[in-house]
Amino acid sequence: MANMSVSPVELLLVDDNPGDARLVQIMLGGVGGFRLACTGCLREALALIAARAPDAVLLDLSLPDSQGMNTVDAVRKAAPTLPVVVLTGLDDEAAALQAIRLGCQDYLVKGQGDGDLIRRIVLYAIERKAADEERRRSAEQLKRIQRQTVRAVSLTLELRDPYTAGHQRRVALLASAIGEEMGLLGHVVEGLYTGALIHDIGKIAVPSDILSRPGKLSDAAFSIIKEHPETGREIVQGIEFPWPVATMILQHHERFNGSGYPGGLKGDETILEARILAVADVVEAISSHRPYRAALGMATALDEIETNADSLYDPVVVTACLDVVRLNGGSAPWESRPSWE
Repeated sequence: MANMSVSPVELLLVDDNPGDARLVQIMLGGVGGFRLACTGCLREALALIAARAPDAVLLDLSLPDSQGMNTVDAVRKAAPTLPVVVLTGLDDEAAALQAIRLGCQDYLVKGQGDGDLIRRIVLYAIERKAADEERRRSAEQLKRIQRQTVRAVSLTLELRDPYTAGHQRRVALLASAIGEEMGLLGHVVEGLYTGALIHDIGKIAVPSDILSRPGKLSDAAFSIIKEHPETGREIVQGIEFPWPVATMILQHHERFNGSGYPGGLKGDETILEARILAVADVVEAISSHRPYRAALGMATALDEIETNADSLYDPVVVTACLDVVRLNGGSAPWESRPSWE
């Protein structure tokens, strides 16, 4: 039976004190399982990491060319996924907590442990970092699947209603551009885009002949149309989105003065994402072709939201929308593509 050999852990020790570095070498040599490289300055440590990333780093905070948390920050920026264990003479709980917040896996004080302790901590740091990376990759994969599913649902709705093909994606692009103009965080803007991309999902329950019917709808037909926000909310409320997508869908036809539907909510009784979606939805609908009329153009759409700012639409959102269109040369960003799509 062949012997099974385990590769030694490639460990980089960054410590400018030769005596301390030699002691660590002796202790780890006693427990075995490590191939140790040593350097006494940050510049050389970063060069070694770039040339051949080790499995982990034992990092002193006080170096000739870097001090304190600047040392940690430099290593973390150079190699975000590299397990880092601080090994320092500074016995300071606040410093330890700050190092952990900056992404280090542990904080060791010199002289307070033997080779076995260092070995356990380094191996645990490597395992923990690997587990964190696996969770991150899994989360990213789930997000990709979620995006693809949302996009597929959006395309399915367009196939049912070819007269408004592209409506939801154009609304999503404008809504996310408005959110960015308002300074919303990237995560919030991504959620806004996601909600906008399926904001009309409730129309799947509306008969196709009503969706594509030319001319003015009867009161009875319009009452069926008006049910789509609640139907849409019911469809998605069981999905664990990291954003309030169900609420966006439910509220996207509410109006700032309470004259909208289905709840007659006014002002900030609706969430901000829904108020942004309401403006983007109206601008896209007016400026584009509909079964019952030709496209009215962007100027008419902007005049509608500007005239009714503070009555039908949130004035802050309206201002942001006007700025987005102005910065885009007088048109909405229909052809842009968000980085997360």
